[in-house]
Amino acid sequence: MNLAVITGSRADFGLLEWPMKLLREDPFFDVAEVRLWGNSAAQAMENMTTWLKENDETDYVLLLGDRFEILSAAIAAHLQRIPIAHIGGGDVSQGSYDDAMRDCISRLSSIHFCTSHSSMARLRSMGLDDLHLVGNPGIDYIRCADWKRERTIFEPYVVVAYYPETIDGTVDLEAVTKAIAGRKAIWISPNKDAGMEKIPDGYSFSHAEFLNLLLHAEEFIGNSSAMFYEAPELGVKCTVIGKRQQGRVKAWGDGHASERIVQILKEHEK
Repeated sequence: MNLAVITGSRADFGLLEWPMKLLREDPFFDVAEVRLWGNSAAQAMENMTTWLKENDETDYVLLLGDRFEILSAAIAAHLQRIPIAHIGGGDVSQGSYDDAMRDCISRLSSIHFCTSHSSMARLRSMGLDDLHLVGNPGIDYIRCADWKRERTIFEPYVVVAYYPETIDGTVDLEAVTKAIAGRKAIWISPNKDAGMEKIPDGYSFSHAEFLNLLLHAEEFIGNSSAMFYEAPELGVKCTVIGKRQQGRVKAWGDGHASERIVQILKEHEK
């Protein structure tokens, strides 16, 4: 199977890292990662369309989440009649415009890899089928990959990943400052979203570095989806600010989501 795995930013890449590893290790698949990092919606559409035309033997596209780069990639694949397998459909984040984009991606997709019972029920209520409760692939990486290291910051610190509430532009830095409470704060640089210029400059880490940073932190503050996909598995205390993630539930996982994804894709060979 010729499989294109689409990544739009560090946010989805981290959750796709372990599935991509298992897919590449299986000779059944010929896997290509298509990176749309830093693209605008229009650029992502153009670049994905061009790539698919140049790789016209692609059998399936695998993508994750709800960002505009991923929606553009899904539209490009749909217009070229390439079936889409989507991870993370049915989730809810009422304070972000990603919420509507996620539902659009689900509508365009043929195979749905769900990360919670409530997400799968929501997709079913939308009239979709070919639904599979695979769990959270982020937990697979946390449990199986070699990422744990000694702490690199020796004084107590908190990690802050706070982004604009893109549904209405709210940025509540006062609430973030109150939660930090004078402690050393390591800010994560924001993704390319409307209002990102209002967020303090931060740092960008690899997936492994980010997990290790969280592991040794006193607290995780902000409104990142990582508070629902990765932080619970690490046992780090989380303080969610505002409504960006309102409605989202903790993703279920047992460390075997990626194996299920591999097997289900095999069963869908054209």
